[in-house]
Amino acid sequence: MRDSGGSLAQDRWRSELTLRQRQEDVKGGHLLALGPTCAVPSSLQLRLGRLEQEEVWTAASTEEAEDEEEQDGDVEEDEGVNLTVEEEEGWQVPLHHFQGRQRLLRYAALRSRLALQWRMWRRRAQRARTAARRRARGRQRARLGEPEEALLNGDSQLCDSPEGSKGHVSPPDFQSPPRDRDFPQNQLTDKHVACVQGLLNEFLQQYGSLIPIHVDEVVEKLQEIFSESFSQPHRKVAVQHVIQSYQRLSGTAMVRGFQVTYKRHVLTMDDLSTLYGQNWLNDQVMNMYGDLVMDSTPEKVHFFNSFFYDKLRTNGYDGVKRWTKNVDIFRKDLLLMPIHLEVHWSLVCVDVPHRTVTYFDSQRTLNRRCPKHIAKYLQAEAVRKGRWGFVHGWKGLFKMNVSRQNNDSDCGAFVLQYCKCLALGQLFSFGQQDMPRLRRLMYKELCHCKLLP
Repeated sequence: MRDSGGSLAQDRWRSELTLRQRQEDVKGGHLLALGPTCAVPSSLQLRLGRLEQEEVWTAASTEEAEDEEEQDGDVEEDEGVNLTVEEEEGWQVPLHHFQGRQRLLRYAALRSRLALQWRMWRRRAQRARTAARRRARGRQRARLGEPEEALLNGDSQLCDSPEGSKGHVSPPDFQSPPRDRDFPQNQLTDKHVACVQGLLNEFLQQYGSLIPIHVDEVVEKLQEIFSESFSQPHRKVAVQHVIQSYQRLSGTAMVRGFQVTYKRHVLTMDDLSTLYGQNWLNDQVMNMYGDLVMDSTPEKVHFFNSFFYDKLRTNGYDGVKRWTKNVDIFRKDLLLMPIHLEVHWSLVCVDVPHRTVTYFDSQRTLNRRCPKHIAKYLQAEAVRKGRWGFVHGWKGLFKMNVSRQNNDSDCGAFVLQYCKCLALGQLFSFGQQDMPRLRRLMYKELCHCKLLP
């Protein structure tokens, strides 16, 4: 309920109480004088302790305040500027009016600056995007054998002006209609395309996928069939486009149910796909390829299964003594033992005549326990087989100058290449840059069940 305050005594009492209350609330000794037209709060507001000053504005006072703000400009509060209350003709102007106006002015200035910066950034992005498109089209024309003038001019064209001037460069976003030479497929005839698709069908049936196939191999086949050169950049790109189009067709990416069987090994497409890209090789691929290496030189090399070292490390010699019941390992020249620790492949090569245990690691880590376990196994095997000349004299070596991998996925491929080179007596002439080619070669060797040169 609101108090009406009709008597004179009540009005006087209220004015005195209001003045006394405001003098107590003002801090720092700065008092604000009450104007004659200031409203007096009701008794309900006094009881609640909320003294609110009513804002009274006139047109004259508003215009003067705006003129003063325009003259002062933007005033920042954090610079220690004291904004005071001005009085004119008894009217009292609250302090927060000036502060609100300055915030609005600063907000408007900030908004205009951001809008200007956004327009500048958008223009730069458009220019960069246009330049990138022109460079890409220039590179494509270079591959297709375009003349140098077209590469230098990009996609800009000279247009004759109505005044008869020399012309002007067309806008960057202007794109000419597609021409026949913009499409690499037009570098091949229908007969060439049909031949490429026939070759890809043969490869797909032979290998189960096109993983081991490279464009150079298809180009060589085409040159043998048509007795003409397909090694030019633009024709080679055309062949590559045909291969990619063939792979996108349904049912041509992989042959379902494709398998490779060799002795007791059976490789599915899931196993062979580990040779693609930077996938990790699994035990099935490792063991079958190791048997291919061993069978290439059966009298000199013996390859141990990839699970051999795990059994030896966990169960000791008793866990693996039956693995060589039909083989006299001391009649061999080399013993190849793949080692798989957690997620990394390495190799142990035993030179039996020289009694050396050599550790090969493409990451060049020093695993001293592994050669010691192998040496103890060889001593125990020599005692069990009665080969007393091989009980003592074993020593371990670490090969640090071998080919080294530069990623975390090609360790298995390096181990298989170590095995092949050691068995065939070849030097380690491969490196990380050869891994894509060697992966395709190993895929073909597994499908043909023999080592290829």
